[in-house]
Amino acid sequence: MELVLAEGALLERILDSTYPIWNEGLSRQAYGQWNAAQLRTPWGRDHLHRFALLDEHGGVLASAKRYRHDVRVGDRNGWMCGIGAVFTPEPHRGRGHASTLVERMLEDASREGALVAGLFSEIGTDFYERLGFSRVPMDEVTVHVTRAKGSPATLVRAGVDRDYPSICALHETRSRDAMFAMRRDPDALHYAITKKRLFAGLSATGSRQVEFFVAEEGADNIDAGVTIRFGQRLGSPGFRCQVHDGRGAIFLEQVVPEFRCTYIGHP
Repeated sequence: MELVLAEGALLERILDSTYPIWNEGLSRQAYGQWNAAQLRTPWGRDHLHRFALLDEHGGVLASAKRYRHDVRVGDRNGWMCGIGAVFTPEPHRGRGHASTLVERMLEDASREGALVAGLFSEIGTDFYERLGFSRVPMDEVTVHVTRAKGSPATLVRAGVDRDYPSICALHETRSRDAMFAMRRDPDALHYAITKKRLFAGLSATGSRQVEFFVAEEGADNIDAGVTIRFGQRLGSPGFRCQVHDGRGAIFLEQVVPEFRCTYIGHP
C-alpha cells in the first residue's frame, strides 16, 4: 500500500466518492470548484493537502485531509497535524485501511517535526481513541440577548482585510496564558472567511449569505467581548455565525431570541 498526495485525476476520483456525504447542498461541479478554490488561497496552498492510501493497482483504499496548523505548546512554537475528512470507499470498509492511513500520516508528520496532532471526527471518538487520540470536551451554553433601545455603544462595522492583523493580535493576547494555542496569522483568517464566502457563492441563489463584522473602539482598536467573524443567513428564520472571543473558535447558531453556543478551547 502506498501513501500519496491526491492531485489531478486522483483527487477527482476521491471527490466523486465523498460528494454524496459532504456536498452540503452543492452540485458536483460546485463541490469540486469549492475544494479547488480553497487550495488557491495563500494559506490553503501551503497548509491544506489531501492524501490517499492506494492499493497495488492504484485503487483508493482510504483518503483524508491534512491541515498544517501553526500552534504553541507551552513555550514551544511549531505546527499541528490536523486530520479531517477521513473516508474509506464502501467496498474497502472494515479492513483497517483508515487506521493505516491515519497512522502513516501521523508517522510522516512526526518525521516532519509536528508538535501534536488533532483529528476532527463525525463518527464519534471510540475508533480514533484506539489510535491514541483523546476526546476534547465541548461546552454548550445558552446566552439570552436583551435588546436595548437606541444606538449601540460600540461601533460594529463590516470587516475588511486590514482588520486581520488586529484580530490576530487580539487572539495572541487572549491566549498568552494558555498551555496550548493556535497561532493565527492574516492568511489563516483570510482562508477561513474565504472558504465560507466561496461556499455561499457556489450554493443555490439566495440560500446563503456570508457577512463579516468587527466590533471596534477607536481608529483601529478592535477589542470587544465577542468579534463576529462571519455569518451565514439561513433559509428559515435565524442567523448562523462563527465568532471569536480571543480564546478559541466558537460556533453560534442564533434561534431568536436566544443564542445556542458551542465552543472549543479553554480560557
